[in-house]
Amino acid sequence: MTTNFCVTCYGLSASRWISFVLASNLRTFVAHGTYPLDSIIKGNFEAERPIGKGTVNSDALQRGREAFSWVKSASLKALYARYREICPDAAAYGNVHSFVPAELYAKSDFNEMSITIVNLIRNPIGFVDCHNAIILRAEHFVELEQHYATMYADRVLPRLEALDVLDMQRYTTALDRAFLISCFSVIDQAEDLVKYPLPLFRMEALTTDVDDLADFCHKVSGFAYNETILERFIAQGAINNHRSPQAPRQPEAIRAAWPRHHRAAFDTLVARPHGETFASAGYPLD
Repeated sequence: MTTNFCVTCYGLSASRWISFVLASNLRTFVAHGTYPLDSIIKGNFEAERPIGKGTVNSDALQRGREAFSWVKSASLKALYARYREICPDAAAYGNVHSFVPAELYAKSDFNEMSITIVNLIRNPIGFVDCHNAIILRAEHFVELEQHYATMYADRVLPRLEALDVLDMQRYTTALDRAFLISCFSVIDQAEDLVKYPLPLFRMEALTTDVDDLADFCHKVSGFAYNETILERFIAQGAINNHRSPQAPRQPEAIRAAWPRHHRAAFDTLVARPHGETFASAGYPLD
């Protein structure tokens, strides 16, 4: 008997590292994001680490979108059937960061599938900082640049105008727009946490605590994992740097480095209206 799983995630949460961790048990097939479906099982963690640790890492923006259209449009039955075609000898099949909760639940055949679902999250302050870097780097990729420009014009700006809580004359640069888009991605996460009360796993715990990582792997796949191997993954560290290696890592330091009007926007849009939701998830923002 085989099982299906899905680790929903908005990204920037060590999801590729976690995918390699899950795939360290050869009975587990893992697809990651919208990379080619076999990128993990035919990939090599050690070979990818120099790419991911590069000062400018564009792998996720290039190879990471090769299967985007198919993954997002395919039925779940078709997707999981393809997993079985790729790796017929596995006993657990699933994906990490291929969907956010709302996307998964919106699939037309969702109720016809039996899937173990957990939600992977990270501190929203760190998420915003990484997301900013991704958006700014997207200017080098026509499709992504257009995607974020359309998102800002069609979704973010109208919501900001309706809320009427920020002086928009202070938010005119590309970095300002990236920051506001990132804030709304965090707002989406907060709304998902309320609407879809899934089991939560925090990136910060999984990448530092072997017991938390072993518990995650067991709950997702149904298998016990070798803790020596898990400890080795933790010691090696996450595979991708989406920001400069010199960028601050602690939430307090990240927030302190933001311009004052960015801190004001985060507090107004995220911390005050959604602070209780994130505090319940383990991320107090006050």
